[in-house]
Amino acid sequence: MAIAKLLKIPDDMYECVFGLATGMAEAQDVRTYWQLYNELECYCEAQAERDHPFLWETLADFTLDDQAALALYLKALSKAQLLGSADYEASVLLSLAERHKDIGNAELAYRYALEANAKAKLLENLALRRNISEFLSGAFGNTHL
Repeated sequence: MAIAKLLKIPDDMYECVFGLATGMAEAQDVRTYWQLYNELECYCEAQAERDHPFLWETLADFTLDDQAALALYLKALSKAQLLGSADYEASVLLSLAERHKDIGNAELAYRYALEANAKAKLLENLALRRNISEFLSGAFGNTHL
């Protein structure tokens, strides 16, 4: 079994994104949420030279419009594939599966979940592997595993 190397997030990038994401999660009003969301979106776009799947996955996580979120997840997936990061690929594929399930596209959700599961088998990230397995069994039952 090959073990994929985790793609390091630069500390300053992590701190900025984490701070904005925490602010959105704790926002008491819509205006604050959208102000922080816009800051995060601008930050992600400004990081072109240090582009990282973490940026786009996090932005997608906080995007309320499912179609817009799917496009951002695909951008994160593309970046993860380009950088050879199975960890991010598995995580983003799971997020794609979850969003597709939410909008009623079970077939695509299942395909993305299976891809996430295949990528996760290359990883030591047991929490991610468990999340994918729980999604597959919870969303599709044991008959599809």
